[in-house]
Amino acid sequence: MAGFSIGTAIGEAFSLMRRRPLAVFVWGLLMVAPSVASVALILPMMGEVFTSIAAAGADHEQIHDAMMGDMMQMQGVSSLLNLLQLVLTVIVYTAVMRAVVRPRETSFFSLRLGMDELRVAVVGVAIVVGFYLLALILILLGVGIGFAVWGLGEPFNWMIIVAMCIGLFLAIWLGAARVSLMAPASVLNKTFAFEEGWKLGRGRTGALFGMMLLILLIIVVAEVIVFGIGMAVMAITAGGMDWSQIHASIEDNPIAGLQALFLANWPWITVAALIISALYGFLLTLGIAPFASACRQLSAQAAPAAEDAH
Repeated sequence: MAGFSIGTAIGEAFSLMRRRPLAVFVWGLLMVAPSVASVALILPMMGEVFTSIAAAGADHEQIHDAMMGDMMQMQGVSSLLNLLQLVLTVIVYTAVMRAVVRPRETSFFSLRLGMDELRVAVVGVAIVVGFYLLALILILLGVGIGFAVWGLGEPFNWMIIVAMCIGLFLAIWLGAARVSLMAPASVLNKTFAFEEGWKLGRGRTGALFGMMLLILLIIVVAEVIVFGIGMAVMAITAGGMDWSQIHASIEDNPIAGLQALFLANWPWITVAALIISALYGFLLTLGIAPFASACRQLSAQAAPAAEDAH
């Protein structure tokens, strides 16, 4: 059975970053934007909650009414931002897949809102629901086995329970590898490719799982390096801040103090947001593009085989 090249798949992610760096940055920016909007919108609302509590004084009923109104407003805004985050996630994930499996379609950073996005959303929801059901069944089965072996005593009962936990974790990861080609196959074939993606992954679960682990290792190394650089930069910039004044303002009103801190340092925060967007775009591309590449490689191999069969 023909396979796919893990090196080619991961290399295609880096090739995509090199060929279309602005698109990678925009993808990351779109994913970071809802979080930034959440802070910008919800922080002032939280400040209003503190102001309402202070104005109400000892009137507990008035405090309750004020908090309920403000909390309902925050909950509504948070729900809308979460929905926006989900929509953008589908759009950006599909854009990364499209950039790999249909590279000639490069208009507007491969971003669209159409049938491809709908297919990826449906496939994604189906996979998530399936995993929740599978995990629930495995957990219930594990609990039953755990009760059954508890009477064996230590250390055998704990050894069996730990082994089951490891097995559950491994089963979920292997399952994720097994269905990882369904979404890119849907973009490649322009259809709900549940069957096609499942067939492409048949006999290649181990290779897909290995690629997932390698990608995870690269991501961890990259995050450690970036985190170290970020801590060094923060240590340098923190020396120029008046921490006594910041501490005093936060003590008086924590939310107002945070708002003042953000406003006073908005240039640094903007630069940090742009850097995080670039990093997010890098991690996103590295996490998605290799599976789209594997799907394209396997589909290209399957096409001649299908023609020979006829």
